[in-house]
Amino acid sequence: MIFQSEKPIIQIAYAVQDVRQAAQLWSDKFDIGPFYVNEHIPLANSFVRGSPENFDHSSAYGWQENMMIELICDHAQKLSPSAVSAEKPFSGVHHVAWIAPDFEAECLTLESQDCVQILWAQNGSDTGMKLAWFDPQNAMNHFYEIYEDTDDIKQFYEFLSGKAKNWDGRNPVRDMSG
Repeated sequence: MIFQSEKPIIQIAYAVQDVRQAAQLWSDKFDIGPFYVNEHIPLANSFVRGSPENFDHSSAYGWQENMMIELICDHAQKLSPSAVSAEKPFSGVHHVAWIAPDFEAECLTLESQDCVQILWAQNGSDTGMKLAWFDPQNAMNHFYEIYEDTDDIKQFYEFLSGKAKNWDGRNPVRDMSG
């Protein structure tokens, strides 16, 4: 089992403009791979700052040590931890993530800590895994992401971890479907 504590940070995400280019750079600089790219990730029941709205993003997922590295591109540049402008798009740490043993209770806990819900959605369909982003409104300068505790999310993390352990350095940027 990869996860040891009740609320381990299992992912750190970085905002990037091009997930494939960023994945190649991370692979070259840090020998991380392979990265799996998922473009224009489908979400259902998506709410941005409490209003129904689609959130269009792409991600590349890799693994280092005991943590997923996500490289995320917000195609509309709407959901960034700090203000953005056309001249200077946001980049840097976007969020840290953990799996919530009780998703609804974790949402309430974060809200009671003055965290503002920025995104709420389900992965892929109305029955997909729930996920949410919160702005802690403090000196962290990044969001929190929580996932509903499902077998699918755990299997995805185990898949990435296994691929990284057996990676031979070839083909560092791959499509999720391939």
